[in-house]
Amino acid sequence: MNHLIIFSICIPVHNRERLIGRAIRSCLTQKGDDFEIIVTDDGSTDRTVAVIEAIHDPRIRLLRHEGNHGHAAARNTAEKVAAGEWIVVLDRDDELLPGSLDLIRSVVQTGGSEVKCYEFMCRRDDGKCSPDPPLVDGRISYEHYLRRINKQLHFDPLLCIRRSAAHRTPWYESQFSGSVLHSLDLHREHCCAAVSADVGLIHTDATNRISWVRRSPNMARTVGVELGLELDLILSRHGTELQRLAPLTWRRLMRVRASYYFLQGSRWSGVIQTLRCLQASPLSAEVWAQLMIGLASPQMYARIRGNRRPPT
Repeated sequence: MNHLIIFSICIPVHNRERLIGRAIRSCLTQKGDDFEIIVTDDGSTDRTVAVIEAIHDPRIRLLRHEGNHGHAAARNTAEKVAAGEWIVVLDRDDELLPGSLDLIRSVVQTGGSEVKCYEFMCRRDDGKCSPDPPLVDGRISYEHYLRRINKQLHFDPLLCIRRSAAHRTPWYESQFSGSVLHSLDLHREHCCAAVSADVGLIHTDATNRISWVRRSPNMARTVGVELGLELDLILSRHGTELQRLAPLTWRRLMRVRASYYFLQGSRWSGVIQTLRCLQASPLSAEVWAQLMIGLASPQMYARIRGNRRPPT
């Protein structure tokens, strides 16, 4: 590939032999020859690598991790070697809609050099949209972003990030990290813009989605420490602004932090964190129930939490 690469479509993958071909094919059907597809296999133990290698196209670059380090680490690995000026972030379960890259290309060519990240709308296979409520065209300040996430049900836009900004603001690497910290950092550090057009299709048909796996009682206790540390970073970096501009989100994050203390057996820390939640929401039945169950037993708390349906 000796022509100019504008887009690097980066796909992290772990144990998705049945679904990764769908994501890759949705990229290969896009028009133009100014893009590459970088797939980072994050230590898969099934036939994922064989499926990728069976798709013969010079635009595909396969990177491999020896072990499973998490999708954030896999994204960082791809973004470090990306040749494109823009990084298109695609999840392993999802697809680019037909014509999406043409639309993205038009947006980045006319959007201005000061914009470092674009958020695009996605459809979902359950008929919903993401983000929900939908994005409104225009620039997004950090304050505007915080006010927006305060009332959102789904938080998964498709991101197109200028490579220089991606290198400056990498994904937080941990086994089960989410995208909240990265999104908050990205919107505080860079000029971002929203585009109301649909470019992605989000699928929920994987049987081993991280949001489900980490809900099991044993796994919940295992990842409680790791996710708790990530929440500490979120609250230390953005807590003051979240409390002021996105109080519902701030209270939810505070409550979740308390739950991770209880899951890992740190009852006293869990109690202190829960009391902070009660200062903000003294009549919350959910917070009071969390306090009572957390004090009773970490094992009971993990079982009850594991039976709750995770957000999708």
